[in-house]
Amino acid sequence: MSPDVPEQADAVTAHVKLSGEDWELETSLSVPAGPIRLRTMLPLVQSFADAVIGAAAEAAESQGRRISCKKGCGACCRQLVPISEVEARHIAALVEALPEPRRSQVRARFAEARRRLAEAGLLETLRHRQEWGKGESRSVGEAYFQQGIPCPFLEEESCSIHPDRPIACREYLVTSPAENCAKPSADTVDCVKLPMRLWPALALFDAVKPEERCIRWVPLILALEWVAEQPEEPAPRPGPELLRRFFDHLTAQKSL
Repeated sequence: MSPDVPEQADAVTAHVKLSGEDWELETSLSVPAGPIRLRTMLPLVQSFADAVIGAAAEAAESQGRRISCKKGCGACCRQLVPISEVEARHIAALVEALPEPRRSQVRARFAEARRRLAEAGLLETLRHRQEWGKGESRSVGEAYFQQGIPCPFLEEESCSIHPDRPIACREYLVTSPAENCAKPSADTVDCVKLPMRLWPALALFDAVKPEERCIRWVPLILALEWVAEQPEEPAPRPGPELLRRFFDHLTAQKSL
């Protein structure tokens, strides 16, 4: 990765070059030079994620590994989806902006999911992620998937907010038969290997102190609840600072 970030009067543009053994990507990212909230930069990160994931998918298909994910295949939309705090705020804003009666319908799905999690004894576990031991995220994820709780945005087995879906959802691509995703395992599901994970880089912005290497995240299913409890967004910061920190988080991933 080689970001070149020239500053201009009103904006900063980063020219990024990524390369791997069998693929290469060049793109540019621009942010306002003045103070902005991290949520303002989210569409830029989503676009960058799509470019990186797209390059990885093309490399996989060039090797004869066809991507099997498609509209109407929603098995993965019953998994525990980790999202950054800024994405949780974005999800809450999306729901709030929906027209009625759709807004109430989506909110009802979140509430029903919460009820089912409480009934299964998983709600408090998800609400206290900081207490998880090593390797517990896997066991909790498996227990969550066994409940078969659909994402509140899943409609007719397709994502109803596809352009705004979380980064973690974008990163989940498989080349194994689609029907295998209903009972996923390391032996039955073959995921596209990515050169880097972008959602953790976004989640690192939420560390209490910049030097902390702690990935704080929110289960998508609890996004509305979390935002209601944490209504204050982080203060705006200069766009160039946010952009540089994002690339710092990406390049430091091996140390996480």
